[in-house]
Amino acid sequence: MDKKQREERRRQEDIALQRGLLWVVGAIVLEGLLVLINRNYINYKMEEAAVNRMVAIGNVLGVLRIAGAVAAVLALGWAFWQMKQKKTFGLQLVLALALAAVAVCAHVTVKFRAEGMSMLFWLVVAWAVLALVYYIYQREFFLGACACGMSALGLWFARMGSSGLKETILVLAAIVVVTGAVLLLKKSDGLLPLPGMEPVRFLAPDTCCTVPLATCLASLAAVVVGIAAGGMVAYYLIYVMVAWLFALFVYYTVKLM
Repeated sequence: MDKKQREERRRQEDIALQRGLLWVVGAIVLEGLLVLINRNYINYKMEEAAVNRMVAIGNVLGVLRIAGAVAAVLALGWAFWQMKQKKTFGLQLVLALALAAVAVCAHVTVKFRAEGMSMLFWLVVAWAVLALVYYIYQREFFLGACACGMSALGLWFARMGSSGLKETILVLAAIVVVTGAVLLLKKSDGLLPLPGMEPVRFLAPDTCCTVPLATCLASLAAVVVGIAAGGMVAYYLIYVMVAWLFALFVYYTVKLM
């Protein structure tokens, strides 16, 4: 690798790090908003002004969990349209992810109250870490981390029993999508086929997909067992998937060296 190539690689790494840090900043802002919501919506004082604030925040969250999800789907469609037109689509995709995060936070806060708020504080941190993994680590690690992280989230809903069943099934469907993506990438040698568009290079050629595929299958199995068993079984499976995620982190960190 000559000097020019090294400089270009360093420049690309700096850009990736900056983008990852922007997601971290966004996560910090969202954490701050969650603190305010926790203080004024979950742990509010029994005073007239505080109760009025709680009701107002509840109304806003009720709108956001629906409007945010609809807007996220529209933004995602916009991103695909931009991609089909061979135009830049990064901003639209980021907007879709941000709106989806807002919708998820609003829904979990309204439905699961204090327990859901406690989980969201960790979930926002996990989102920021996933962004750093995407920009800094190997893409196959990102796929495995997504499946593993969603498995832990699905198990958290599964331990809630019937009240969290819909959310668990949605998370399970998302893991199925990631698993399907891994299989497609394995079959197409790292190219992600998109309907009506040219394939997008997501993984480097000859990338081994064994580890992310095994992670996806284990994640699916854990959530299915969590749905069937529920309660304490789902609770302890969360720790199993977190341990698996940590093992992935160690494995791919060693590969970077």
